[in-house]
Amino acid sequence: MFRTISSRFVTVLCDSSWSTVSGSQCPSRWAHRAAVLREAGKPIALETVKKVEKLKNDEVRVKVHYCSLNSTDVKIITGKHAELNVPLPFIPGHEFSGEIVEIGKDNPHHFNRGDRVVVMNDLQDPKGGLISEAVVKNRDVWTVPQSVPLREMAVLPYGHGTALLTFALHCNLKENDLILITAGPAGMGLAAIDLAVSVYKAKVIAVCDTESSSDLVRAKGAHKVVSMTKNNFTKLYKNIQDAMGDKKAKVAYDAVGKGLLHMLVDFVEPTTGQLISVDPFYNASKFLTEVPEFDRPKRKDKAEKPEEAEAKAELLKNVRHFDLYENPDVDTYRQMISDTIEMRAEGMIAGHISKVFPLAKIQQAIEFVQQKQCTGKVLIDVQCLDEDECPDGKEKPKEKVSEAKDKKKSKD
Repeated sequence: MFRTISSRFVTVLCDSSWSTVSGSQCPSRWAHRAAVLREAGKPIALETVKKVEKLKNDEVRVKVHYCSLNSTDVKIITGKHAELNVPLPFIPGHEFSGEIVEIGKDNPHHFNRGDRVVVMNDLQDPKGGLISEAVVKNRDVWTVPQSVPLREMAVLPYGHGTALLTFALHCNLKENDLILITAGPAGMGLAAIDLAVSVYKAKVIAVCDTESSSDLVRAKGAHKVVSMTKNNFTKLYKNIQDAMGDKKAKVAYDAVGKGLLHMLVDFVEPTTGQLISVDPFYNASKFLTEVPEFDRPKRKDKAEKPEEAEAKAELLKNVRHFDLYENPDVDTYRQMISDTIEMRAEGMIAGHISKVFPLAKIQQAIEFVQQKQCTGKVLIDVQCLDEDECPDGKEKPKEKVSEAKDKKKSKD
């Protein structure tokens, strides 16, 4: 049953325009609950937004069950990256899962009403997944088989899809290749570790930002794990050096940023290696000046040769940045997510959910991410307003689509 959300105002969203209306709760037949950001750095609020009445030809309406709360979302909400200039008011959430309730006239992917789906939209799209129903482009929607829980599927597309794009098409990762992967609290690095170990059988040296995440990474099969303590880069450098020994990595895959690739370049093959960033906030124009403060231990052997120093400088000049959503080839973009879904269905990969919060506790979820309490992804149960309704975050029976219903699906 629709519950009343206490609020001083009722916010109405009509297509792309917003207005504020004082008064009683909007009728549930045309209103949706949403987590709305009105000012970066201020607490997010639950509000009521008007339903988009008419879909465009290329749009799909999705009842949202679960939405991943990524560190990228939290950085936008808290105003950590004002240069993104996201439009306000803003509904965060660019990875979510649910079921289709309506389809526009164009239907190139043959969706049906009732299909279980996962969605990945633009990080800066003001109509994200922290809303009871979302309207999205059909290019950003994929069907999910019954064998894959919707709660887990909501945390897989961005991290695993971007890693797959990188490993399969751009660095040709192979069995026993040595790869350095940095992992922060949001799951991008963890996803890359999962894929590199479970699918590619590579040897992963993982660099984690907390000891708790280090334990999880070890469980995921990383060859060796190094944890960073209070941004002590000098100690971190020495610990990576000890972990690598006299070996060099084929690839350094950075999901954290903070200029860490300037450090990792010392541990990558200087002539054949690659430096790769998947940090969503990577800025190529600023990268070369974002050097972390650390001291390289003095070499016991002779000084670094000029050609080696030149090779490292060249690697830093040619860092490759990948973001699956920004891939210009739509077919490749869609194939990466389709392959991710297939790998999960076959049990080759798995998403890791640190904690599930009901939508009413979105602010607590944001603080949970900020305080780096998470190991893996944080998930928002959008259809639940409090923990009494869904204490364990398990997928509900109503999300299952019966065979009988499958036969009666619309062919819109």
